[in-house]
Amino acid sequence: MRVARRIGSVALVLALLTGCAGTSDQTRTKAEGAGVGALVGGLLGYAIGDGKGAAIGAALGAGAGFLVGNEVAKRKQAYATTEEFLDAEIASTQEYNKTAVAYNNKLMKDIKALEKESAALRAKYDKGQVDKKTLQARSDALQKKIDDAKKLEKTLAKELEVQTAILAQEKKSRPADDQYLVRLEKEVAALQKNLDKLREGSSQLAQIDQRLSV
Repeated sequence: MRVARRIGSVALVLALLTGCAGTSDQTRTKAEGAGVGALVGGLLGYAIGDGKGAAIGAALGAGAGFLVGNEVAKRKQAYATTEEFLDAEIASTQEYNKTAVAYNNKLMKDIKALEKESAALRAKYDKGQVDKKTLQARSDALQKKIDDAKKLEKTLAKELEVQTAILAQEKKSRPADDQYLVRLEKEVAALQKNLDKLREGSSQLAQIDQRLSV
């Protein structure tokens, strides 16, 4: 019951934010983003612990959501029609996907080579054939690759959040079989898969780095 009440109270905030009549499209977009952020933040806060955690989570989530809503509104302002806006977002997401696919393909090849190299290097260290500095130097170089992967991961995650918000907003006023929504949904699904693969690659890099740890 307490869980339901907490979720219900945050959902009420969402309803109040999104249900305001007479607001402009831009204002409504920002409010909807804040409401979704509050709902997610509230659930995360509750998972962390007590009611205070839920309140803090809701506040932080609202702030993050507002930024996403503001980004959507800002992008939309640059186009005369919603169709032009959606076309541009589809093309943009396609570019993100191309970049992610190329990066992931290279990363998978690098990981395969690094797996062999790190295993051989660790074996030599255990036999006393190389010193700690050699392992540390390789670990430092690997950390740079991990940092680069994390930066791209953060960028893709942010874009995925924005595109998901765009889809959610446009689905309220366009039919489910709308060609723009179908195309954007396809690209967003691909972006999610590419992000998941990148995260998997980052995890594998971290495991390789751990092998070099002494």
